[in-house]
Amino acid sequence: MTVYARKCVSETEGYVPGEQPAADRYIKLNTNENPYPPSPRVLDALQAAVTPAIRLYPQPTADRLREKIAEVYRCALDQVVVTNGMDELLNLVIRAFVDMDDTVVLTYPTYVLYETLVRLHGAGAVSIELEPDFSLPQGIVDTKGKLLLLSRPNSPAGTVFEKARVAELAAGFAGLVALDEAYVDFADDDCLEFAGQFENVLVMRTFSKSFSLAGLRVGFGVAGRDIITELMKVKDSYNVNALSQAAALAALDDYKHMRKNVKKIRRTRQRLTAELESLGFDVPPSQANFVLASPDGYPLGAAEIYARLKERKILVRYLNMRRLDDAIRITVGTDEEVDSLLDALRDMS
Repeated sequence: MTVYARKCVSETEGYVPGEQPAADRYIKLNTNENPYPPSPRVLDALQAAVTPAIRLYPQPTADRLREKIAEVYRCALDQVVVTNGMDELLNLVIRAFVDMDDTVVLTYPTYVLYETLVRLHGAGAVSIELEPDFSLPQGIVDTKGKLLLLSRPNSPAGTVFEKARVAELAAGFAGLVALDEAYVDFADDDCLEFAGQFENVLVMRTFSKSFSLAGLRVGFGVAGRDIITELMKVKDSYNVNALSQAAALAALDDYKHMRKNVKKIRRTRQRLTAELESLGFDVPPSQANFVLASPDGYPLGAAEIYARLKERKILVRYLNMRRLDDAIRITVGTDEEVDSLLDALRDMS
């Protein structure tokens, strides 16, 4: 702690991302990265973008990319903002719409970064407990708050809230509803149309997961024009670099490539879930590119499973939190990576 920091910063623990080992010897199933490479068009676009013009600033509002997003997702250009990953978008939402004496409504469990960002801003947070099956509880719509942050599919459970319930929230919640759809391309449906139906809804997306661009950090939000106008005010002038803009544009140009990878991941997810259940794990029905596995009928606890797998150079995520302290979150890797994980779990049992 330093005497120079703001009180809300000194009193808040920083968010800790999943391990990123320096060596390539690990099977990495801990940070929900896509195991398959992006479209070859992305690599071509990156090479083409590396010219002497790189000395210039990027287009500040990423207009070409915004135009493509508007075309692909059937909305207007002025309904789109592009950001440096979804994490920046989360920061912008809080900066633009939450005063320091306001309250942000969260669910529990959810993406840990939400509360960290709220606390760092100096605002308050209230967490509404999800049901045992990770569904939305009754009465959440009546919770008082300036902003509701909702992940669908839920992180870390991978489950989805019923679309009709989300619509009820959008219609009944008094503040802004920000829907985190980072994993939605792996799900059966999405709530993107709510950004056009409700003036208080912002739908947030990322290129990190389904498009395999986690290393380039591109996110975007779709909402009514008034919401986008406020977000544009608080974003950094040149928040998304030229290479990232070019890569995301190329990824959208080859949308079929993304859908092909998603199909493979969904198929592997189904097999991984079935195999884990046969080993004695309880696995909620995931619609993300990961599963949450609780070793209810497996001979080892989650913490020990995590440690033993790491010794075997297999990384999964152990979230030492209430309701999650005997569960591991497993990214859906390639079939070969999943086979290695399952072989290790069988051997450890």
